[in-house]
Amino acid sequence: MESGFVQAGDVRLQYLEEGDGPETVVLVHGYASSAILWRYTMERLAASGRFRVIAFNNRGAGDSDRGGSEDDYTVQSFAADLHNAVSALGLGDFVLVGHSMGGATVTQFAMEHQGLLRALVLLNSAPLAGRTLAANWEEDLRASFAEGGLTRGDMGFQAAHVSQDFVDEVNAIILRNPIERAIGGRRSMGALRLRDRLGEIAVPTMVVGGDRDTTVGVDNIVAEYLGLPEATRHLHIFHGIGHSPNVEVPKRLAGVLERFTAGVMAGDAVGVK
Repeated sequence: MESGFVQAGDVRLQYLEEGDGPETVVLVHGYASSAILWRYTMERLAASGRFRVIAFNNRGAGDSDRGGSEDDYTVQSFAADLHNAVSALGLGDFVLVGHSMGGATVTQFAMEHQGLLRALVLLNSAPLAGRTLAANWEEDLRASFAEGGLTRGDMGFQAAHVSQDFVDEVNAIILRNPIERAIGGRRSMGALRLRDRLGEIAVPTMVVGGDRDTTVGVDNIVAEYLGLPEATRHLHIFHGIGHSPNVEVPKRLAGVLERFTAGVMAGDAVGVK
């Protein structure tokens, strides 16, 4: 796995890359995490020989540039950065995959730039209809930071193949999160109003989730699927799996993505319903 940097408008973003296959898959991580959360999935996709896999670190994550304002860490700003990054790298006709908050980011991207996409995948996406935030959410979040950083959600660390070195690396990256990212991202996810616009997405789109996801809930996962055009929508639910299949069951997720991509390339996107 190689690491590089790309100038994406006014920010420099770090990205991870693996594989040199003929088909390109771009991966976008979620709220508190970074591109490293895709490591196991990237390894398995690249091993097939079919894919060039690129995972970007959003601003504030990994070694990407940080912004000083909460407005730098919204779904809209991340989608704009993503467009600048893929344009700078000359990418087009790729499969775009977003996990958690990254699911909202790639949805926003698709609303504006779906001409660049071969297909779209929403993996345990943040609820695209938004959420009502508790009255004291910001106070609680600042208190969490004062006590040592963001509270960890379900990142799939319980899986037997996950090494302690990987867990330590992810946790160290999370501890580097700026408070502006935590607050701006949480507020942005609460204000999402993208579900009613899913009908605008014309490219083949697969919604993937775990039926034990208590972070976003299966009801929201299914609601995103039902909001998409019937002719191009696909659904895969992992049984007994939580919020982060990209860590918990990367081999199985890679298989789902491979089959979906093969269907898209063949013009029918079959075999993944």
